Amino acid sequence: MKKYDFDSMGALWADQARQITEKGEFVAHSGNWDLWSYSGTVYSIPVMGSGCGASVWCPLSGLRRHLYHLRAVCGYTSLVPSYWQNVNTEFLRGLGIA
Repeated sequence: MKKYDFDSMGALWADQARQITEKGEFVAHSGNWDLWSYSGTVYSIPVMGSGCGASVWCPLSGLRRHLYHLRAVCGYTSLVPSYWQNVNTEFLRGLGIA
């Protein structure tokens, strides 16, 4: 995928991030990251040129709770933050979130 620079993610993340984006399910674009679900976990994968690093975001089973916490901390009125773009609403709806 041209959207990601796997080589700049370092040896720890390069192969795993490639596998996540090839076999996982896209969740949403969030600023400098794309959120992906893979094998029961949500990951943040940095988009090319962001200078950010990849990371584990939360277990898929805890995504709803994580979003509730994010909403409470940031004062959002909706469960899904307004700055998320290209949200996979079908995926989130399947989890009872969107």
